[in-house]
Amino acid sequence: MFDYNLILIDGTINMTGSTDTPAISTTRLSTTGAAVIDLGEGGTPVSGLACVLVLPTAAVASSTLTGFVEASDTEDMTGTTTGISELGKFGVASATKGVILAAEVVAATIPVIVVMRIATEKRYVRVNLTVNGTTEYNFYKVKCYLSPFPFNVLT
Repeated sequence: MFDYNLILIDGTINMTGSTDTPAISTTRLSTTGAAVIDLGEGGTPVSGLACVLVLPTAAVASSTLTGFVEASDTEDMTGTTTGISELGKFGVASATKGVILAAEVVAATIPVIVVMRIATEKRYVRVNLTVNGTTEYNFYKVKCYLSPFPFNVLT
C-alpha cells in the first residue's frame, strides 16, 4: 500500500531556494531528496495520516519556509488537469499559516517539529516547500514523512 518508510523529503539535501522543487515522481530526486508518496487505491485510511515536518537546524536569519501538503490522482502533479488538492499548511506560531519564519527555528527550540493530520481519497501525496529570503537563505537538512502514529505510545 505504501512506499518505503513514507518519506516525503529524506533530509539528505540542504533545503534552499535552489533545492526546494516539489517532487513529481515516486522516484526520489537526488537533487532535492523529495518523492511523491503512492498511497494506493483509496488514499489514506479514514483516520488519516500524520504529516511530520522536522527542521533539525536553526535557519539562516531572514529566511521563510512556506509549506503545504498536496494530493492528486496523478503521480506527476503538474499541469491544471491533475486535480491537485491542498490538504493543509504547516505553521509554527508567529507567521501566516503555511509560513515558518527563520526566527521561529532558533537554536533554543531545535529541532522544530510540526505535525499535521491529513486525510484524502486521492492516491498521491507530496509536500511542497518553498524557501525565501533576502540573503543566503537556507533551512538545512529538512525532513518530512507520513506516519499513522508519529509518536511512540507508552502503555
